[in-house]
Amino acid sequence: MSQSSPPPSPAELQDDQIIALLRNGAHATLLSAYFGEQRYQDLTALARQTDPHPDPDAPPVFVLPGIMGSRLGTVSRQQHSLFWLHPATIAQGGLMQLALPGPKTMRAVGVMLPGYLKLRLSLQVAGFRPIFHPFDWRRDLQSLARALLRAIERVGSDGAFVVAHSMGGLIARIAAGADHKHSIRGVVQLGAPNNGSFAPVQALRAAYPTVRKVAALDHVNSTEALARDVFLTLPGLYQMLPSVQAPGELDLFDADNWPADDLRPDEGLLSRARRVRNRLPAADERCSVICGTSQETVTAITVGREGFEYSVTRDGDGTVPLSRAVWEGARNWFVEENHGALTDNAAVLGAVSTLLKGGTPALDHQRPPLSGDVIRTVTDRQLREQAPSKVLWDKLSLESRRAILDPVMSPEFL
Repeated sequence: MSQSSPPPSPAELQDDQIIALLRNGAHATLLSAYFGEQRYQDLTALARQTDPHPDPDAPPVFVLPGIMGSRLGTVSRQQHSLFWLHPATIAQGGLMQLALPGPKTMRAVGVMLPGYLKLRLSLQVAGFRPIFHPFDWRRDLQSLARALLRAIERVGSDGAFVVAHSMGGLIARIAAGADHKHSIRGVVQLGAPNNGSFAPVQALRAAYPTVRKVAALDHVNSTEALARDVFLTLPGLYQMLPSVQAPGELDLFDADNWPADDLRPDEGLLSRARRVRNRLPAADERCSVICGTSQETVTAITVGREGFEYSVTRDGDGTVPLSRAVWEGARNWFVEENHGALTDNAAVLGAVSTLLKGGTPALDHQRPPLSGDVIRTVTDRQLREQAPSKVLWDKLSLESRRAILDPVMSPEFL
């Protein structure tokens, strides 16, 4: 593809095509707008260090994104129609197609590159053969784990490593526990909600900033309608709800502990989620975790007159509380970074490669103490006041577009 050819749409290009453009400098203005100037420069530098023809004998590493980090679309005759995330489809109310059970042709069709391409390129530079593994984040964790195991078993008898962000880390954990053929050589989780997170609670309550910002593009449905008719049908969200860690905490797998309004969760999905979380396997010598710390994070919840009330401390990565990211029995490492940037942080990326090679990373191995100091509290009603108006995609700045097209479950989208 030459510089004089018509500018492509990054969303319509294959991953390897975008890497080739980064490597040869073609369509620099377009890709800089898509990734952001600094990220574009970092990706270009990494792409130019990679071989256009990767070593097929290099150790394979499956790279799993977090929830909402896989693109979803309907597939027919090798063609796909993108739903998550496609601005024109969203504007016309297309997100309602994501409700389950939904169309059988809906599936994961790729990874959100702005959040995960730097991780992939860093692994290749370090001598690995990274393989993106997008997944349908709406689905049950155990079925997604079985699909991951099947994919790993297909790469060869030597197996593969897994590096997994956020929800992907739970899928990797379940897969490792069911790996009777010893196909998984090692697992590195990045910000995984091993004991759940309050972000899915807010998504189900039409209160999560990411959900509200994306819903602002939908000129047909309200955020509350999307939560009620779409998100409350998705097992994947329920199965990341926070488990009870201490006496007196709300049991969120009991529907009676949710506010009595039209956004009450499905009791069957709650029951299934409780069983899945209770069966999460223990860690073994293959398992490592990198946890973000020192970011403003919701770490506790109560029920009030305005729905749920959330307590914010600095004991987490902004999305996953530190006490819920730690995986007992695994090797846990800590870095002052927010949830969404764990896959972009140079120290974290270096640590991932070091761990896969059996070394000791230059990260803090000592778990930081929890302060417990509540910075503020915020209610469902207050969060629903964020992004209250509808917006037109064509009127948004490039920065705002990038924020919407890289929708990791992270509160930076306020």
